[in-house]
Formats: sequence, C-alpha cells, structure tokens
Amino acid sequence: TTTEGFAAANVLVDVYANWVPRERILTTNLWSSELSKLVANAMLAQRVSSINSISQLCEKTGADVAEVSRAIGKDSRIGPKFLGASVGFGGSCFQKDILNLVYICESEGLHEVAKYWQQVVDMNEHQKSTFARRIISSLFNTVTGKKIAVFGFAFKKDTGDVRETSAMTVC
Repeated sequence: TTTEGFAAANVLVDVYANWVPRERILTTNLWSSELSKLVANAMLAQRVSSINSISQLCEKTGADVAEVSRAIGKDSRIGPKFLGASVGFGGSCFQKDILNLVYICESEGLHEVAKYWQQVVDMNEHQKSTFARRIISSLFNTVTGKKIAVFGFAFKKDTGDVRETSAMTVC
C-alpha cells in the first residue's frame, strides 16, 4: 500500500509479463495474497470432506455416491472436480493451510469461523477412521496375523507422493 510497494509490484508484473499475459497477472496486498492461497486449498478440501460426508449418508440410504457426485457435478455452479468420495484428503498442503486459516480466525476473534474450518479437518479424520474401522470389521475385528495389500498409497493419483497420505490411517 506504499508507493515503494506499488513500484515493486509493477516491476514483478513486468518480469512475469514476459511469460504470462498481463490480464492473467493478479496483484493484491499481502493479506489478500496469503488468504487467497489458504482459502483456495481450504475450499478444495471442503469439497472432499463434503462428498465424503455424503458417502456415509449414501451407504445408510442405499444411494450410490458416484451417481450423486456425477449428478451434482453436472450443475455448472458446482462442477465435477474434487467430488470423488475417498478415504480423505492427504498431502502436505490442505490440512496445514486449513489449520493456518483456523489459527488466523482464532487470532482475530472469529471463533465460529474457526470452528467451521476446523470441522473440515475433523470430517476428514472421521472419514479416515470410519474407513479403517470398516476394514477391520470386514476382517472379523482383527488384523492379527493377516496380510493386507494397499493399492493407491499416494495421496494424489499419478504421483508417488505419500506425504500425509490418508492411506497411512489404514496401515
């Protein structure tokens, strides 16, 4: 918000404009930039937790979560991305960014807002533990002496990245 800050931002815009069309370059203040990154990941994680919560309702009612996901994904306001039910989100960013958002909200006295975002993480943990309990239950409530193969251990398809993978809960 200072003259020097605006000048520095314009220099960076000029540098990036060598590779990116100017109309695609965003400039913001520091907090807007920080919150944009945190909120983008928080909202993606929220979608994962939302469809996972619906997957549990589908199991109880006999609905097919894949059909529900496909149907709501056709709504142009929602779209199909991040609507695949799963063990839960993993990786090094989603949970860290949500917890940073929770911390900032708490620091600013926004306790209800902090609780809202904390619930996304809590739902993810609930989904992971529910999945692990289901596996143990299907193995007659014991894994002692049993060999279990886990396919798809990475937290994101087509990678070998296992940081904070949800599959870890199963193992």
